[in-house]
Amino acid sequence: MRSSGGAGRPRVVIVTGEPGSGKSTLGAELARALRVPFLARDDVRGGMFLTAGAWTGSPFQVPDALHAVDAFLGIVEAMAAAGVSCVVEYVVRRARPQDLDRLTAVGDCVVIVASCADASERVARRNVADRLLTQDGVLDALGFVSIDDHTAAAVTRANEVRDAMRTEFDLPVLHVRTDAGYHPGLEEIIDFATRP
Repeated sequence: MRSSGGAGRPRVVIVTGEPGSGKSTLGAELARALRVPFLARDDVRGGMFLTAGAWTGSPFQVPDALHAVDAFLGIVEAMAAAGVSCVVEYVVRRARPQDLDRLTAVGDCVVIVASCADASERVARRNVADRLLTQDGVLDALGFVSIDDHTAAAVTRANEVRDAMRTEFDLPVLHVRTDAGYHPGLEEIIDFATRP
């Protein structure tokens, strides 16, 4: 995906939106259609949690969220330095403008903002179905006695993220509703993501 910002400069498609808005699903589908890597901050944190023994039932360390952000941004920077365009799922927080600066420094960025009417309900459904989170050892390491307690906390955190996320950008932006499929549709999203 070449852009007008410079010959060969990687394109970084940032898919953002409140938790539960469908940004991971949209980002993964867009990346498959474009045949580029997809990277989500939550997946990076999940990888760190696996390293910490999450699937053993006795994790020895819960990865810090900010450490996961730094690792995520470092991976995106490494891909872009290697000339690899990508789709990334990431919520840019207003209080951390340096995160967006790191992304725009390494690639020509465009932003897709996902939204839907039932984001909180989606967070709750996803949480109770998460195989990792339903393990007693993982819940214990995270400081919760049940998946219901963790789900209530996850919905509260999701609302806090929604309130702290950046919604305006000095970059090309496309808003996509994800209530039932995508509006605009995937072809229009692909066109936006690849437009010079």
